[in-house]
Amino acid sequence: MNIWPIEPRKIRFDGKTVIVKMMDDSWIINECITHGPIQPRAGIVWKHSDHCSRLLIPGDEYESTMKEFMDAYGNCAVIAWDGDVALGHMIFVPKAEAQRRQMLYHERMLETDYDAKTLVIEAVGFCSIMGHEYRGRGIGRAMGGMILEWAKLNNWKAVQVYGTPTGLFPWAWLDSCMPPYQFWQKLGFQIVAKMKTASSWQQVRDAMLADDPRASESERKLKDDIVAKVEQGKILEQQWAYEYDLERKLSGSINI
Repeated sequence: MNIWPIEPRKIRFDGKTVIVKMMDDSWIINECITHGPIQPRAGIVWKHSDHCSRLLIPGDEYESTMKEFMDAYGNCAVIAWDGDVALGHMIFVPKAEAQRRQMLYHERMLETDYDAKTLVIEAVGFCSIMGHEYRGRGIGRAMGGMILEWAKLNNWKAVQVYGTPTGLFPWAWLDSCMPPYQFWQKLGFQIVAKMKTASSWQQVRDAMLADDPRASESERKLKDDIVAKVEQGKILEQQWAYEYDLERKLSGSINI
C-alpha cells in the first residue's frame, strides 16, 4: 500500500507555534483528546472517556480501532499540537466503515457511485481551540485542508460530513465539537441535504435558554436577541430547525 504523506503545517501567533499534522505511530488517539490537559472553557465539564459520541466506539476499543484504520487505510486523523499538548483533532473514516460500524448518521448517508472512494469526517474535537486564545487562528481550517489534501493525493474521490449545525446558537461555536456548516463551506463543501431536528420552536428555544454553562450575561443577551428575532420572523426556520449534510468532491486542485 503506497500512502502519500502530507507535510505538517505551522501556525504562528503571539509567540506560539501550533503544529498541524497527520496522526502517526508516535501518538495514536485513545480518547477525546480535548478532554485534557486543556479544558474547553471554565465551568464546562466534559466526559468523553467512556465513548466517542459520533464514532460510537467504546473507550477500551478506541485506540485499537484508530490503529486498525491507520494500518488499513494509511491514516484516519489530523491533530493540532502546541508543544506536547494536543489542542484538537479531526477523525475521518472510509464511508464503508462508517456504515458497517453504524457510526452516527449512518442511516442517512447519501448513496453515490463513488461511495467506495469516499471519506466521512466523523469526529471533530475543537473544544479546546474554541475555548481559548487558539480560536480564530486558522487551526481548524488547516486541519480540514490537510484532510482534503491527503484524500486527493491518495485517490479518494470525495469527503462528506453529516449533522453540521446552523451556527445560529452559541453552543454551535462555543461548545460544540462539530463546527457549523459555514466553516465547511469555506473549505469548499456544498450542502447536499438538510434534516429537521426539532418539532417546534418552543422546544429549540427552551433547550437553548437552559444551556448556560458559563452563566454569561453577554451570552444571555445574545440568546434573548435570537429569540426575539425568530419570533419576529427575522430568522427563518431553516436556521433554527435544521442541520446540514455536506460534501466536497475532490476533482481539480485543492486550494485551501
